[in-house]
Amino acid sequence: MRKLLSIVISFALVFSSFFMLASAVGAESKFGITEDADIVAKVTAFAEIKALFTENTDLNAVKDFYVTNFQTDVKRIDATIKPDDPKIDENVSFVLENAIKGNLNAGQAKQAVDKGLQWYFYFSMRDLISNKVRPALASGDYNTAKTEFEKVVQIYEGVIQSTVQKRDDKYGLHMVAILQGTIEQLLTDIEEKNVNDFNVHRQVLDKTIIKTYALAALTYATTIPTKPAADQPAAITEGYFLFLPVYTYLRGGSVEDANYILNAFASGDASKIDKDKIQAAMQRTMIGKVSEYVTNAFVKLAAGDLQGARGYAMEGNMFLSSQEVFFTKEEYAAAAAYAQQFADAIDKSDVRTAGSASFKMLKYLVAKDGTQIKVGDKTYKVDGQSRTAVSAPFINTKTSRTLVPVRLIADAIGAEVGFDNSTKTVSIIKDGKKTELKLGSDKVVQDGKVNETVKLDQQLIIVKGSSFIPLRAVAELFGKGVFYEKNEIIILR
Repeated sequence: MRKLLSIVISFALVFSSFFMLASAVGAESKFGITEDADIVAKVTAFAEIKALFTENTDLNAVKDFYVTNFQTDVKRIDATIKPDDPKIDENVSFVLENAIKGNLNAGQAKQAVDKGLQWYFYFSMRDLISNKVRPALASGDYNTAKTEFEKVVQIYEGVIQSTVQKRDDKYGLHMVAILQGTIEQLLTDIEEKNVNDFNVHRQVLDKTIIKTYALAALTYATTIPTKPAADQPAAITEGYFLFLPVYTYLRGGSVEDANYILNAFASGDASKIDKDKIQAAMQRTMIGKVSEYVTNAFVKLAAGDLQGARGYAMEGNMFLSSQEVFFTKEEYAAAAAYAQQFADAIDKSDVRTAGSASFKMLKYLVAKDGTQIKVGDKTYKVDGQSRTAVSAPFINTKTSRTLVPVRLIADAIGAEVGFDNSTKTVSIIKDGKKTELKLGSDKVVQDGKVNETVKLDQQLIIVKGSSFIPLRAVAELFGKGVFYEKNEIIILR
């Protein structure tokens, strides 16, 4: 696991030359797998439906082919998607039907079919791993696990790999080589009956494909404004369908930012495609995912679940890897090295080393989206911009809790703050919701109701006219991650 991770998060690290050679030698192989006839038929049908788009496309024929060869199974995959999340068939059918009516053009229909079916194939891979491969591994049925995973490999080679290669070519990355090595490793995990490592390594496969589609959407955010007006509708449709496969995952990092990207493409309006804003929003979603998974790795480790911690550590590091193009090479190499140390320490259940390494890794993210605070220092930074508080944060020696001025934490979480002197109550308003903390009380009141599940282990206090509240407890009330090392504090979404 450690050797594979070092290759994934920084291709310039040790083993990269060997890994690239191994990939190139086996690039045309089928990994020694046995092909499944149904998967062959689906991949062939994918090529055939794309070939139906010509200078004089018969859109009714395209729709009939889609309905006959794909729609039933697409709807089966749609049934595995959460009820409120975008559905593949709904989106593909909408574009096809409106193109037939003349409301949209054939170029938009082509991109909806091509990228919409890539979405279907990617989710089919995930469905096979979640509902076929992993249950078979868990039950000790390694032959079935191998057979079902070989279907995953077929889909990747037949449909997804070409898109990965395009992103490699565009951004100078090595994701095809990484996925080549990852698939070989996963096949070895199955052969060696190593369920734990399979569950870690599958995150590399999944998150590298997420990286692929996120960067593909970013590519279109970059090129759409420069395209002739006649070509923009198809390009916007392509960007929209490339983002849809990863929308749900990135929304977990930042709902607001993921929705912003989705709505920009869904508008169909090229003037709303702002590359810089989309890139910033995309990075914020990924930073949120790193913060989430790093936190979860420590929670799992504290609960004695080493394998769960290993999986979360890999996911966090893969979302760091997804931001590779947003860093300079030097920054990424340094952040990746700390990510490697973090994963190694988690493997050894070394909480102290893991905490230090993850903190150093996260410092490369906080300048883009987060708050940096030092105990005893009035100066702090929000998104890399320096600010000055009226009072400095301090540690309450009786409770060992870090206390910060109310207005500082409000700035850090993007909230409005107020203080009612008559009731000695601090109010924090964010996203239309009001949280109240009262002097001398451990209760948290939200929208007028006492939160029965959360109590402060450090009450609000007033020092020299300034209100101080416990940093971690309040930040976590608003879904923020808090990370601490040697009197330095990072707050991330």
